[in-house]
Amino acid sequence: METRSLPTQYKADGNRLVGYGIVWDSPATITERGRTFNEIVRRGSINFPEDVIATFNHDTSRLLGRLSSGTLRLHQDDVGVKFEIDLPEHAHDIRELVQRGDLKGASFTFSVRPGGEKWDGSTRELTALDVFELGPVTIPAYPSTSLGLRSKLNVIKAKLGILARK
Repeated sequence: METRSLPTQYKADGNRLVGYGIVWDSPATITERGRTFNEIVRRGSINFPEDVIATFNHDTSRLLGRLSSGTLRLHQDDVGVKFEIDLPEHAHDIRELVQRGDLKGASFTFSVRPGGEKWDGSTRELTALDVFELGPVTIPAYPSTSLGLRSKLNVIKAKLGILARK
């Protein structure tokens, strides 16, 4: 299994953490096992096994959500893999870090399926992956991921024009 981290823009305004854990066709420079290379995840390359978990910094003792319980939702669109996590009560620190702008990255753990990678010099193109885990991280590898919090109250305020404009 391999792990990749990506800088991202989260939204975090309540109990739901929303962002992109994987962005299609967005190169990242990876260094592992003494080798540096560029890596690109291609559109349509992702497969999710029966269950996927969301954690903070890949720490399974900081479980944030699970696909099979409905507290983690994943959607593939034209941008990449979007996630939405219903944060547990113990994740108040993550909410605060996102709201303050301190936490800006996402990461995912994957394995390459047979025939799911192509090398061209120092570029690795990923075309078939199984993703097992993802979530917010402190130090991301991919610069194009995003993250944020959402709450029903802020959605209502935004509709009424109450929230301050940035």
